[in-house]
Amino acid sequence: MTGLRGSSLLRTPICALLALLLCAVPAAAAAQTRAEEAKERERVNKLRPQVRSYRCMTKEGHKYYGSTIPTQCHGELVEALSSQGLVLFRIDPPLTPEQKAAREAEAAKEAAAAAARREEERKAQVQVRRDMALLQTYADVSDIERVRKRALEDNRAAAQQVERTIDELKARQAKLAKQGAKYTTSDMPAQLLRDTRAVSYDLTLQEQLLARRKKEAEDINARYDEEKRKFLELTGKSGKK
Repeated sequence: MTGLRGSSLLRTPICALLALLLCAVPAAAAAQTRAEEAKERERVNKLRPQVRSYRCMTKEGHKYYGSTIPTQCHGELVEALSSQGLVLFRIDPPLTPEQKAAREAEAAKEAAAAAARREEERKAQVQVRRDMALLQTYADVSDIERVRKRALEDNRAAAQQVERTIDELKARQAKLAKQGAKYTTSDMPAQLLRDTRAVSYDLTLQEQLLARRKKEAEDINARYDEEKRKFLELTGKSGKK
């Protein structure tokens, strides 16, 4: 089997790399939003010592001022003013129960979306690693077929060993059945009864093991079919000799 050395990196699937970038964009935007919010809080905290008064305008159009936030400003947008009357920053009104519920729902939605993006990014990263490993492992489709053949041969050898064991157990079972034919279950010698039950139990286990070996052969073919399909997709080869 021949590796691809440095050329494997050139064949890294661009679509998977693009998927990583697309997953990273929303995360970067969310991080930028959090950074901007933190920066705004820092700015407001620095300006607080300069505040000399507060001002608001009610829904009825009345303005109220005070060295502290006037009680009439409850539930309104409040402006913090400097000694020159300049607006230093604004204080948003508290949320209504409906607004709070809506914001919490939106936050939950954003958290779910962020979790989904992280999962997609994780999957994309795993796929990139798998694709690179595939390209570094195989130089051509013939490599995949050689590995498949070896895996199937190993599986078949293991299955044949189980089949031989089953044949031996069946022969043993037939011999015990012949010995026990002259007895009923109630008067069969204890050792013969134990041996008969033991052989039957072992035979069941071996038949189950043989079924697993056959299923493994199907899984091997499915695995290497997928590796072959992915290899051809990544390399752009037709797979035709």
